[in-house]
Order: sequence, then C-alpha cells, then structure tokens
Amino acid sequence: MKRLRTLQRSLQARLSLALTLAILLVALGAGGFGFVSAYRDSIRMQDDLLLQVGVLIASLGGRLPDDGAVGSYPGADHESRISVQWLPEPGQSRPPGAALPLPAGLHDGFQTVFMFHEDFRVYVQPMPSGRRIALVQETDVRDHIASRSAWRALVPVLILVPVLLLALQRIMRTLFAPLTRLRREIDQRRDDQLDPLATADLPPEISPFVDAINGLLARVQGAMTAQRRFVADAAHELRTPLAALSLQAERLQQSELSDTARERLQRLEQGLERARTLVTQLLALARVQAQDQSATSQRSRHVLREVVRPVLEDLLPLAQQKDIDLGVDGPLEAVVQTNALDLGLLLGNLIDNAIRYTAVAGCVSLRLAAPDETPPGCVRMEIIDNGPGIPASERERVFQPFHRLDPAAAPGAGLGLAIVQSVAARLGIVVRLEAADEKTQTGLRVLLDIPAAPPLVS
Repeated sequence: MKRLRTLQRSLQARLSLALTLAILLVALGAGGFGFVSAYRDSIRMQDDLLLQVGVLIASLGGRLPDDGAVGSYPGADHESRISVQWLPEPGQSRPPGAALPLPAGLHDGFQTVFMFHEDFRVYVQPMPSGRRIALVQETDVRDHIASRSAWRALVPVLILVPVLLLALQRIMRTLFAPLTRLRREIDQRRDDQLDPLATADLPPEISPFVDAINGLLARVQGAMTAQRRFVADAAHELRTPLAALSLQAERLQQSELSDTARERLQRLEQGLERARTLVTQLLALARVQAQDQSATSQRSRHVLREVVRPVLEDLLPLAQQKDIDLGVDGPLEAVVQTNALDLGLLLGNLIDNAIRYTAVAGCVSLRLAAPDETPPGCVRMEIIDNGPGIPASERERVFQPFHRLDPAAAPGAGLGLAIVQSVAARLGIVVRLEAADEKTQTGLRVLLDIPAAPPLVS
C-alpha cells in the first residue's frame, strides 16, 4: 500500500503512465482506422475486379456460352470462384445450365443477393446486344480476403507499440537519472554531512530546487556550528568554577566535620564528579563534531593491540572498583588503517559504558572475530559484556546525544555513544549493536568493522 501511494505521487510514474496511455490511445485509433481502411480497400478492389471482368467481356462482344462460365483455377477453393452467367430477360425462364438462380429483375451494377442460405456479391453488366450478364462471387471469401488484408495492415502498429513503450521507459530513466543520482547521494549522506550538493550535471529545471536545498543545508550547518560552539564554550567556561568547587571540597575533607556534614560533602563530591564527566564529554563531543572530513588523511597503519593497551590501562581501575573481569580474548595483532587517538577515544567510550552498565563481578572482554565473519577489507573487533543489554528497538536511538535507557542504572549523561558515532563516521568504522546472548537477549555485543591496513609493497 505504501509503495502504491509512492507511485501515485511519483512524477516519473505519472509521466510514464500518461505517455503510455497516450501511445496506446493513438495506437488504438490508428490501428482501428488502418484496419477499417484496409478492409474497405480490399472490398473495393474485389468490386473493381468484378467490374473490370464485366467490362472486358462486354468489350469482347459478349461472347459467352448460354450456360455461363466459372472462373477458377486448379487447387482454388470452391468459394473463391467467380461465376458469369446470362440473366434471363423479363418474362423468360432461367437459361438452361445456369449455376445460380438469379432473378431477372436485378438492376445494373453492384448488389448483394441472398441464395442458398448465404450472400453473394453480384455485378450486372449490360452487353452490346442488349442482353445482360451477372458476375457472382460469394461474400464469405471476399470478407476473408479483406480481413486478412486488414490484419496485415495492423502488424506495423502491433510491432511499433511495444517498441515505443520500451523506448519510452528508457528515455524516462535517462531523463530522471540525475534525480535518481541526487536521491542516492542524499540517502547515503550522514546526518552531519551538510556540504552543498553538486549541480554540474543537473537539468536547468532542477538546479533551482537543488540550489534551495543547498541554501537550507548552509543555514542548518551554520545553526549546528553555532550550537556546537555554544556547547563547547559553555563546557569550557564551566571547567573553572567546577575546578574551584572541587578544590574547596578537598579542603573541607581536611576539616573537622560532623558525620552529617561529611555525608553531605560526599554527595557534593559525587555531584561534582558527574559534572566534571559531563563537561569532559561535552568538550570531547564538540571537538569530534568540529573536526572536518579531512581528518581521514591522518590515518596511518597501527597494530590494534597498541591502540587498545593504553585504553585498558586507563579503565582498569574503574573495572577493579566493581570487581569486573576486563580483558582480551586472544591476540589483537591485526593491522588497521586509522587515527590512533580517535580510535582510542571511541574504544574508551565503549569500554567505559560496558563497565558502568555491567553489574559487580561481571565480565567485559575484547576479541577479534573470525576471518569468515569479517567483511572484506575490514578488521572486526567485538566488545562483549554480560550486562542488561540494549533492547533491539532502542539500538538506533542510543546514539543520539543525551539519550539514556535507565538514568538510575549508572551515572552518565548519555553522550558516550554519540561520541562513538561521530568518531566512527569520520574514521569509516561501522558500529553495530547486538545482544550477547541471543536466547535471553541479555548482554551487549558491539561489533566494530575497522578498515584494515593495505599490505605493504616491498
């Protein structure tokens, strides 16, 4: 139903349908006119043949046997013969031996006579002697000959219509090819890819529309840039007062406080820690989103193990606090083509999320997928935890900034996966989320398809 509504709105489909109907209507009219014309022409030619034979007999003096004659040839159908016989004079009986019982009152010229339960075409020709002859032929054979001629006239139309329809479809695809390429280009763009659309090969009728889209993209990009600058500036400005508050909290820890005040101070420090984490993530997200696509030129060859090691070292204390088994299953000796700092930021956010959402004494592991499970030209890395996982319906939304499934489950601002998405888009990494245990739909498996480094040329 949705596809039907799309076709109804499609300009290409509507134009194709209109032209197809026009071709079919013209072909139907031309075919009908040609059929009728060919049929009538064939009947007229057969009448002319009878007329010419009659005139020829009259010009030869009207010599004809008394019982008439039958024009036929060996192998001819019985119905296709032409009979010629004398017409009786008024008051006279039919000549002996006449093949057909023609009445004497027929007028000169053409007429149709019904005999023997069928129609006959009759042409009456007067002779110089005053007598008259009748040339007779069955109408069925005449109609059959006329029908064959008419159908032959339809053959070019029947061949031309499919050829025209095929040519129409090809022409329509060619004419709408720029729009198809434009739609494909827009569909393949990421959410943050707002550079102008190319207008070089577009028809003049489409260029103003694309120019309007480019203007809108420019305004959206300006608004997003201003928003990111505001977020970055606000986060940067918050760092100084947060640092001052943290320093004051540390000094209060050294003072003599009651148990109630010390408990409140501890809550204050936890709030300050969350605020510092939020500011740090906001700055990281702003920095990642502000970098343009030229960062792809900074990729180089790196052994995955060397990129992962410092990330695990930084997050190991957090894992130890929750007694989480954080480790690597198997060697990470694959060589990837990437930016080490950006990939470290991506892995750090993913592993940090896994640790925070995994219960005490849980497990977080990293491993490389088997070669037969890895797309060509990529290295597939998996980060697996036995936490609560993410429902399938939420696996797209969790990459949106500030989106959190359960704010009470773990501290955070919902920016980690947004940073991951931005970094992955710039590095050409495909990120996919799955359940670690497909049966119970628990745990989380993050699949990272990282571009592999090309082989070294010796």
